[in-house]
Amino acid sequence: MKKFVAASLAVCMSLTPFTVYAGKNDAKNSKTETEVESTEAETEYDENGTHTVVDHAGNTVEVPNHITRVVIDQIPILSTYMSYFGGSAPYIVGYCGSFKDTITKTVLKDIAPELMESADTVYAQSDLNIEEIMNLKPDVILYNAGNTAHAEILQSSSIPCIGFATVGADTAADPLERYQQWLDLLEDVFGEDGKMDDFKKAGNEIIEDVEDRIAEIPEDEHPSAMILWKYSDGVPQVSGNGTFGTYWLQHLGVTDVVVDEAQGFTQVDMEQVYSWNPDILFLDGPGLLSLTTEDVLENKVEGADFSTLTAVQNGRVYDTTLGMWNWFTPNPDAPLVFAWLACNTYPDAFADYPLEDTIKEYYKDWYDYEVTDEYLEEMLQY
Repeated sequence: MKKFVAASLAVCMSLTPFTVYAGKNDAKNSKTETEVESTEAETEYDENGTHTVVDHAGNTVEVPNHITRVVIDQIPILSTYMSYFGGSAPYIVGYCGSFKDTITKTVLKDIAPELMESADTVYAQSDLNIEEIMNLKPDVILYNAGNTAHAEILQSSSIPCIGFATVGADTAADPLERYQQWLDLLEDVFGEDGKMDDFKKAGNEIIEDVEDRIAEIPEDEHPSAMILWKYSDGVPQVSGNGTFGTYWLQHLGVTDVVVDEAQGFTQVDMEQVYSWNPDILFLDGPGLLSLTTEDVLENKVEGADFSTLTAVQNGRVYDTTLGMWNWFTPNPDAPLVFAWLACNTYPDAFADYPLEDTIKEYYKDWYDYEVTDEYLEEMLQY
């Protein structure tokens, strides 16, 4: 069975001084469409000026037109940010320090080595040091819209703070939609409406192709599945209702065995896992989960015996490793993630799916990155 690890690189772009800002939220109702287009075409923005953005927390935020210093709080947005800026990390002067260890396990360290060289990882996952952040003099701070405690501290600095939704937001935490919502908000922040439209369209074409193939599979051939999110000290944590995993399994058309009994990321005991007994077990991979397919299939998991599960007995345990980031979270390779999941879930129906070619073309067309056969083999872990 083929396994693919997404290594989200990025869509090329270099930031130039703003010539026009035509954000999604600032159209003037008093002007005709022609007048608006004319104004957009002719008006040069004052790079010392500002524009307003409505973030995913519903806040209206005034941000500079010319942004050159960015701090990123605890949101897994680095790969999406890089897809916006062509595989580099411009303007980032600080980010959540606990991410640095994660980056060492990802392709980010090769694509944007400046992230590894930077000493500006200013705080750990839970320890927010607003003084250090202010010393970095950021133009904007990008943060997790669902973390109200962090939001209050960050906003007290009077630095423009833009909230990006993860889980627990008013909108569904669907990874196939969330990364596009992040791109849309980055367009608003940097004043480049529509910049990523072609990239999103290409991803949607892959998604639609996979969905069409799944739709042709008879219902009685749709398996049940479960995502093991974390495992620590003998205690499993599953990806329950409302999490990213919920939506991956919905898109696959499988029976999510935990969705009616677990809300959010939920700790359960092994007896509960035995009772669910999924046909397929997806492991969330390094960064959140240290277990591997080999650990589970060979019954090497300390404190737990997975050997009685149908998924284990049939060899249907699949784990991801880190590409650009943890793979089940939103990232700009989400269409490829969906294709990989479908290939593993429905191996017969997707036997002719050109996964390798799709990956290579996507990376070349949108990230200007050549995926070698050697690297592809590592990605797919043959």
